[in-house]
Amino acid sequence: MSNKVLSVVIPTYNMESYLRRCLDSVTRSDVPDSLELIVVNDGSTDGSLAIMQEYAAKRPDIVNIIDKPNGHYGSCVNAALKIATGKYIRILDADDWFDSEELIALLKALSETNSDLIITPYCCHRNHSTYTIQPQITDYNKDYSPEDSDIWNKQSPSLFAMHAFTYKRAILLDVGLKLTEGICYTDTEYLLYPLSKTHSIVFTKNILYHYDWTRDGQSMNKDVYSRNHNHLARIILRFFNELEISNYLCKRIFIDTLVKYYYQMLFCCRDDKELIEIDQQVIQNKELKAGVDKKLFKAPSLWRAFKIHFFFYEKIKTFLGIER
Repeated sequence: MSNKVLSVVIPTYNMESYLRRCLDSVTRSDVPDSLELIVVNDGSTDGSLAIMQEYAAKRPDIVNIIDKPNGHYGSCVNAALKIATGKYIRILDADDWFDSEELIALLKALSETNSDLIITPYCCHRNHSTYTIQPQITDYNKDYSPEDSDIWNKQSPSLFAMHAFTYKRAILLDVGLKLTEGICYTDTEYLLYPLSKTHSIVFTKNILYHYDWTRDGQSMNKDVYSRNHNHLARIILRFFNELEISNYLCKRIFIDTLVKYYYQMLFCCRDDKELIEIDQQVIQNKELKAGVDKKLFKAPSLWRAFKIHFFFYEKIKTFLGIER
């Protein structure tokens, strides 16, 4: 039986400028060997693989390398899940980092809990600001149910992110988790498929994950999203075909995902092909339709009725210097 409490998957593609910061945060000498790092080189053409090998030599007790051809983010996670042995699984992007002290604390906490999902606060670093995504709760010493609507309605949609979720590996195996390969935004699959089988959730209080939003080319950058919005459409359509939305939190996150897609399509983009296909699915579910309309102030209903887009809204925000 493995002694690994947590397997951390680090997908890496041409990240030599950031990878040392990431790996330094998880290979410090006092990080116990109950951690398993699976660093996946996704066909990098820079010096990323050599840096991985350096850290594997430094901490051979915790660092494992997968060197494979380029297949995008989902393929990295899929490859890592095949060899992971930890009781729990989480993902760390190569351009981000962990708080080392909080990682050590998390390893201890995970060895003492049996909850299906652990949600940890995280910190976002932008060019001119830093802010924390923190759960809105008062009791950190209990398990919460994914059906507890009073708790989940208090939380910001930003809390429901890959940066915050640590799943029990048994849950991922139970749903046969396999992320779509070759496209962006597959972290949403990592959130939702296991959540459909999750029964108990616990929060931690202190910040573990540091999310660097300063790098050019981020998938959540507005220009990148405009080029790749059809990727999220593919994932949403897969959810409609395969996902069992079996609890309140799963439904809440699915609605938030739909809202993000409708927002980008109605306010930023101009290609309606996938939007029409997704909208046909949404209007068949009264709860999803009502949730999307409520969060976007009826904009989808106006689009349905009159084919109105709202590009002026983004132009006004750009003119006023308001960040999305």
